[in-house]
Amino acid sequence: MALFCAAFEVSTRTTAGPRGTTGPGTAAVVAPDDDCGYATALLRQGRQPVAVHPAPRPRPSVHAVRADGPYVRTVEHRGSLRQTVKALRALDVSAVVAGSAAGIELAERIAWHLGVPGSDPGAAPLRRDHGVQAAALARAGVPALRGVRTTSLAEALRWAAEHPLGDYLLAPAAAGVPVEAVVCRQASGIGAAWPAMRRAVALHSDRSDRSDRSDRSDRSDDHHLVLSERPPGRWFVVNTVTRIGLDGLPEHTVTDLWARTHTPDGLPARTDLLDRHAPLTRALTRYTLRVLDTLGVVCGPVSSRVAFGAGRTPVLVGALAVPGASLADDALRAATGRDRFADALDAVLAPAPGRPVPAPTGRHVVRVHFRPRAGGVDPSLGRVLRGLPTVVAVSPGLRAGASATDTPVGAEVVLSGAEPRAVEADYRVLRALEREGLFPADRP
Repeated sequence: MALFCAAFEVSTRTTAGPRGTTGPGTAAVVAPDDDCGYATALLRQGRQPVAVHPAPRPRPSVHAVRADGPYVRTVEHRGSLRQTVKALRALDVSAVVAGSAAGIELAERIAWHLGVPGSDPGAAPLRRDHGVQAAALARAGVPALRGVRTTSLAEALRWAAEHPLGDYLLAPAAAGVPVEAVVCRQASGIGAAWPAMRRAVALHSDRSDRSDRSDRSDRSDDHHLVLSERPPGRWFVVNTVTRIGLDGLPEHTVTDLWARTHTPDGLPARTDLLDRHAPLTRALTRYTLRVLDTLGVVCGPVSSRVAFGAGRTPVLVGALAVPGASLADDALRAATGRDRFADALDAVLAPAPGRPVPAPTGRHVVRVHFRPRAGGVDPSLGRVLRGLPTVVAVSPGLRAGASATDTPVGAEVVLSGAEPRAVEADYRVLRALEREGLFPADRP
């Protein structure tokens, strides 16, 4: 199995800080994005959320945030880790979590210096870079995708020539980059997709790096792409949380599993919540636990994408050490009783006493994805969509009153119900609405 070409080697040493203490606690959320639910979860538990925002200046400052904001304090990280840690220590921070992919390495470094639970920051790329992950898995004898991690189209084409395959997958190396992977057919497809992918990744990296350039020695990895064999079989999403056991060793728990179906051109079509006790999920669980150990995950959440086909072994497509938050989180909570961000916090803080746990309903949950579009939604068809019996959530661009500019890339609808046939019936209606002109820009 070919190894990914890595630009650097990373340590696989794992360490664990002390277990979280009891009491209200204060937790730092590093580089939270708009989808981050840590602050709400912390406040619900009676804890104090502190935001850590990277900034370009040399010293951190601590100041109160708006009274209506989700964070009780904000710390600006301006390049000096020592000053940031000092500021957080003054706020009695007892846990650190990454609020986005951009915050993983900084969160692990802060946790290390505070002496609170966290993974080895020297191996942070293992938890956010697909190419580095594949190379580490292959070295450890864990099944992994064949591929190359590079910034050079010539190198990618050389690898493809050495590994002639029917289809290839081209994707950003950095996990969390909002750029969809592209299926490439033959070398001509690789060459055609490469420039646009490079521009999209560079644009995103430039935006996300601007605030923390002085504190990241390996920023160039965010511009790398990964060319790999197209993952065989179906794709699955395995969400896990890891906590430190009484013996001081990491304990991994699978919280939920999803099956993902793609269109022929590789875009997501639907994602189904799976029964965790099915034979298929047991094989996925065993493989994912090996992956977590290899990636040095000591505590906290990881969302892993795994490909698994009949007669094959599972292979990792990519893993990201932040909660796999989605529009379906409320439906997941109702179906399983699991709260994604509360589960993640339990890994670094002692669970809040008396916290209510929703009774699981066992309802079926399906996330329906639409391909990227612009130009809004047909008002009448949008009303039909929102009125379907099993529709429980829609993305902003599909809501009543959304303007033509509100349709997001990758619009989504969440279906949930006790009866699988009712969910499937509404899914078919959604696709029919799509064909009938739900998105006016599609009309001839």
